[in-house]
Amino acid sequence: VHGDLQSFYMAFYGLGLETAIKKLNFEFRMTLKKKGGLGVRSLASIFKQFDANGNKKLDAGEFEGALGQAGLFPKKVEIQALMKFYDSDGDGSISYEEFLRGLREPLNERRAKIVEKVYVLMDKDGSGQLTIADIEPIYCVTKHKDFISGKKNKEDLLKEFLNNFEGALGNKDGVVTREEFFDYYTDISMTIPTDDGFVQMLESVWMIAEDETEPSFIKRVEQLESIARLKLQNLSKIQDENLLKKLFSDFDASKNGSLTIDELQGMLFKLGIAVERKYLNGVFRKFDLNKNGTVEYEEFCAFVAGTPVKKQLSGSNFFTLCI
Repeated sequence: VHGDLQSFYMAFYGLGLETAIKKLNFEFRMTLKKKGGLGVRSLASIFKQFDANGNKKLDAGEFEGALGQAGLFPKKVEIQALMKFYDSDGDGSISYEEFLRGLREPLNERRAKIVEKVYVLMDKDGSGQLTIADIEPIYCVTKHKDFISGKKNKEDLLKEFLNNFEGALGNKDGVVTREEFFDYYTDISMTIPTDDGFVQMLESVWMIAEDETEPSFIKRVEQLESIARLKLQNLSKIQDENLLKKLFSDFDASKNGSLTIDELQGMLFKLGIAVERKYLNGVFRKFDLNKNGTVEYEEFCAFVAGTPVKKQLSGSNFFTLCI
């Protein structure tokens, strides 16, 4: 087969086999990009349907059928070439992982940097694994339709959210490694042609900014901080403890005694403050003084009072306001 393929590409393309297969794989990847919503993970799900014996591998015939189901129709010789390219262990079939590895293009430096930033943001304990404990402070389930209806509880929805990052072929073990997280966004990256589009998508989804050291970012966060503090002071009449407690309770949608970043976003909306999502983490850090990923009542009080960090544990005004 190798000789036939070599002859085919030399005759029709004037290329060596390795170069020709790389070119074909690139064109195949571009075809998937044009399909937009299909994505690599959706294609992997289709592959699973064609895995007749459940061994997570496809032979040439199954591979061709899976591609056809996805609306892709390479020529026979091109399928042979792709099979050879993807079949890294040389057993004559393609595993799901071999297919994904062969089709992905690595994240470039800019894209990888913001994915890393998101991962570090989520991995609160620095363990190198994301668990329910990591995502609970940043993912509020109270507005999810299944939670409202009682169909699913909080833990079910948190695990479901976490499992999204393992893709169609993950083991759904409730733990997402750094590699799985990067694989997820490497797949997503294939459907977003520009770096700006990819970065803007992550900024919006995760409420972060690509570069938080830019003067314009710092200035905007400081403006939002001042506006939020002034509005909260006016509503609470600054020193009215009962009003502060009521305000905090109103903003605490989950009624668990702390505010998540989503609940903070809801608070800003109720205050009539328009905030681009990429600034939210910057604003959130102004509230989250102990950096544990949630805003407790004492931190909320300290923010409203404008209490400096050093006075949090000893300032009399702080304790008067927050008891």
